[in-house]
Amino acid sequence: MKHAAKLFPIALQELLEIGEKGMKQREQRDRAERVARPRETRACKHAACKEKQAKQLQLQLQTRI
Repeated sequence: MKHAAKLFPIALQELLEIGEKGMKQREQRDRAERVARPRETRACKHAACKEKQAKQLQLQLQTRI
């Protein structure tokens, strides 16, 4: 019983360290995913805007008919 009483705090501490290490790794992966997204260039935004305008015009023409 004395042996188990000595081992339990050590095992608990090791498990807590493993959990904290895993939590840090997940946080780092999450941050890396957010940062890794490429920024939209001005040309991309312009093209997307043109596409959106074209779709809006098509919808307006369809509703008029």
